[in-house]
Amino acid sequence: MRAYVGIYSLWVSKLVGEEGLVIAFEPNPLAYLWLTRNITLNKAKNIIALPYGLRDKETWAILDVAKENIGASSLILNHLTNVPSGRYTLINQVKVPLLTLDFIFDKCKSFLNKDLDKVDLVKIDVGNYEMNVLRGLEKSLSKDLVKRFVIEVHKDQIKTCDLISYLRSYSRRLYKITKFGSVNNNIIVSDSISYIDQCFFVL
Repeated sequence: MRAYVGIYSLWVSKLVGEEGLVIAFEPNPLAYLWLTRNITLNKAKNIIALPYGLRDKETWAILDVAKENIGASSLILNHLTNVPSGRYTLINQVKVPLLTLDFIFDKCKSFLNKDLDKVDLVKIDVGNYEMNVLRGLEKSLSKDLVKRFVIEVHKDQIKTCDLISYLRSYSRRLYKITKFGSVNNNIIVSDSISYIDQCFFVL
């Protein structure tokens, strides 16, 4: 969900083609600058970059930026300074705007000049804010707007089984869990396994 400099967003933009759309969120101002420059350099006209973070309500929060890796920036300070994978040095703090995905989808026409009737894939990698982002998507989940999720789960802060259980309450099925080192899991959740081979719209 945090796009960082756009490596994944640019790759997916080629997969979805001209008929698809990628919405990339990046609240860190420096990373957002790099993201928009990379989109321009690659002439990726089907990517829309938004300078917001995501959570379960519209608000503002402090984004802690790590010296060693700005891609590891987080809204949870403990996730940077005290994690099993190693401690980062805090180099900056930035006040950033946060929205919900329900808000984005509701306002899609005014935000993006597009009507939105389905989202094929939502990718979430938000440094332990996974559940907050999902709770800001409850209306869309209830309407079955989102078909699939790929979520990086930070096991030092949240149990993978809790996140899967939450999505199951919205009739989502676990497709696959991939272990990513000793700290993270990647999970794929879908309402139908057949959707895994299709990708038209990615966040």
